[in-house]
Amino acid sequence: MWNNLAKSMLVAAACTGAHTVQAQTSGTLVGAVSDSVTQKSLAFATVVVKKGSDPSFVLSTMTDEKGAFRFDGLAAGTYNLLGSYIGYKNILVESVVVGANAAGNNPLTIALAPDQKLLKEVTVIGNRPFIELRADKVVLNVAESPIAQGGTASEVLSRAPGVVEQGGRYLVRGKTALVLIDGKVTNLGGNDLAELLASLPSNTLDKVEVVANPSARYDANGGAVINILTKKNSAFGTNGSVSAGVGAGRFARYNGGFTLSYRRDKLNVFGGLDCQRTKQYRRFDSNRVLNQETRIDEASYSVTERNSQTARINVDYDLTKRSSIGLQVRGISSARETGGHTNSAVGDLGAPLSTTNVLQTNGTARGLNPTISLYYRTLLDSAGGELKLNADYLSFDKRFNEQYRNAGYDLQNEEATANALRTYSPANNSVASFTADYTRSLGKATALEAGLKSLRTVTDSDIHWENLGAAGNWFNDARRTNHFVYREYINAGYASVRRPVSEKVSTELGLRAEHTHSEGESLTLQQLNKRDYFNLFPSVALDYNMSEKQQWNLSYQRKIDRFRFDIVNPFLTYISPYLYYQGNPSIRPSFSNNYSISHSYNNEVVTSVSYGRHTNALAEVFRRDPATNILIQSDANLSRATTLDANVSLTKQFGGGAITTTNFVGATYVRFYSPTMPWLNQSSVGVMASSNNTVNMPSGIRAELNLFYRTPLTYGAYSFKAQYNGSIAVSTPVLKEKGTLTLTVLDPLNLQKNRYDTRAAEVQAYSLDKAETRFVRLNFNYRFGNQKVKIIRTRRTGIENEKNRLEGAAN
Repeated sequence: MWNNLAKSMLVAAACTGAHTVQAQTSGTLVGAVSDSVTQKSLAFATVVVKKGSDPSFVLSTMTDEKGAFRFDGLAAGTYNLLGSYIGYKNILVESVVVGANAAGNNPLTIALAPDQKLLKEVTVIGNRPFIELRADKVVLNVAESPIAQGGTASEVLSRAPGVVEQGGRYLVRGKTALVLIDGKVTNLGGNDLAELLASLPSNTLDKVEVVANPSARYDANGGAVINILTKKNSAFGTNGSVSAGVGAGRFARYNGGFTLSYRRDKLNVFGGLDCQRTKQYRRFDSNRVLNQETRIDEASYSVTERNSQTARINVDYDLTKRSSIGLQVRGISSARETGGHTNSAVGDLGAPLSTTNVLQTNGTARGLNPTISLYYRTLLDSAGGELKLNADYLSFDKRFNEQYRNAGYDLQNEEATANALRTYSPANNSVASFTADYTRSLGKATALEAGLKSLRTVTDSDIHWENLGAAGNWFNDARRTNHFVYREYINAGYASVRRPVSEKVSTELGLRAEHTHSEGESLTLQQLNKRDYFNLFPSVALDYNMSEKQQWNLSYQRKIDRFRFDIVNPFLTYISPYLYYQGNPSIRPSFSNNYSISHSYNNEVVTSVSYGRHTNALAEVFRRDPATNILIQSDANLSRATTLDANVSLTKQFGGGAITTTNFVGATYVRFYSPTMPWLNQSSVGVMASSNNTVNMPSGIRAELNLFYRTPLTYGAYSFKAQYNGSIAVSTPVLKEKGTLTLTVLDPLNLQKNRYDTRAAEVQAYSLDKAETRFVRLNFNYRFGNQKVKIIRTRRTGIENEKNRLEGAAN
């Protein structure tokens, strides 16, 4: 297997080497900002570039977490650069020449000297916008959103432009998204992923990155990537924060937590603890017609209470000026209690009801999700070579205890029946991975990335079902009890090279190779299914810097959509008296070829069109059990599917940055093709629109309004009705601006609900899924410690102040 990977990486190296030349585009300027004394990188420093021959030309950006910055689309010429950071003296770098074989083409180092006077006077100014539209991704700065305060990660994702949650998975512009936390795979899906995101407080998040066209560096699974990044410390000294919040819908809720950090010289330590209690109702109604003969009506109501605690600690240590190590530990403990009832009625179509049932449900669940990550990073040479090693381990351990008591009544024979079920279901998902990533500049123009990854995932589900006997004793239900273990091993290697071909055009070529070995073992049936497959995933991107304000991008990617691990378990799972789920051990992954074209104008308007063609497409299907009239839901591979997506995003500031509006409109078309299930060969165009608006008022008061709307959409067996909702929040500084008080109202008109039709052979159903979404929250956050050295945050689109700073930088 590793021989196959080695051969593939040799091919990739040959391809990248064939495109390595010494010519340099005149449109790129890269570098890094660091402390002149400690040589430490300065994250979120401001870098301004001005063309010497054009006083009106000014661009501004901020460095990333590694202190790096990049300007693309620069015409050949001479530029001046201004570097600035809170608590440091400004520095002006003059006469940087950008052009073929120019010195400015090499990575620049801007070393800033600490200013002791400024350190005593500095204050935190400015705010990043909640939503940033970038050429390659959408970034949600969670801390900058008043609506997000006191919420959960799942609530934040629901407001991401172009992101839709559907059946426990997330779609980005019609493509299945791989969900990462701090760049690490969770390998969770369905209810497990929903539980994890619902237990992860939004107060622990820094930002969310939505990447529609990920490079070869990312796992090939999924056509898009959602990377949830948790908070880390970037400020020197000792500081921290305390937060508390209360809320109410139909039931009360609360949240609270604290963070504490210390950064000095080579050591950076950050930790925190957050707790959250939520309680909400859910109503689900379904009306089904089976085989045009039988009618089944179900109405359920349940209340779920969740209590979760999230603890985390990050430690970073600089071994030398060129090497560092780090440890990240995060643990989420969750407890869930659910109680509810389901009323069912059965009868012949067009005739009076013949049978009624009342199902009482009570259950508890306990979950523990520890994550441990180790990294080592070192600079290998002065040419920019960097090696980063990561070792990660994640476990999701859960224990379910649920009891079902069903009371039935035959209206025709006037007979009553009763039965009871209970289940105890311990399960564990564990993910272990090791990655090695290498980056380096080749010559003056070409950047190379290469790496290896080994990933092991094991899911162990031991599901016990019991029936209540007439004598009051519980006995095993052999039809449902099962013990299933699924193991998956993925070994991968990748290489990509980015280089210019002219002053305005650059390319990126990538190749990822993955070998997968899987074992699905039913210990109950004593069956073992093994699979091995090896696949190559090429990617190509072409960037065209048309002008200083306009950029184009063309890309192609081959991807794989892997199924959820619970899908391959062949046993029946009880949902309600007339609805079961059954796994499919023969399910196979789906492969897709994806094409896209995008255009960016002035970093304000981003337009894109994408097309995908999928083979062995994954889809949910339904069938009727003729003996019992029970509806069985499952997953299957269809012949193929096509997706087409077009969207436009606009972000604009008014009133000198006092008002920021970000608007998104996208249209999605999805069509499945199945010769054996023709009812799935239906499709429609769905349009989704969202608008996020922030107003900065005097005295630091901020207001935010978020609106969402989606037209009806047909997706395989489902035909979704229109959806719409909105939320509003207001925050104000208190206690000499060390504290913030935020009032949030989610879905004030209680409009959000999911209505859909389901079609299959012999099955027609209409469903209404209404979870509680209207809440009021009041949150308080207080910052303490050495706040004077906290980083400055400026708007990337607001550069008027930077023009004045550039002109007077030498003073």
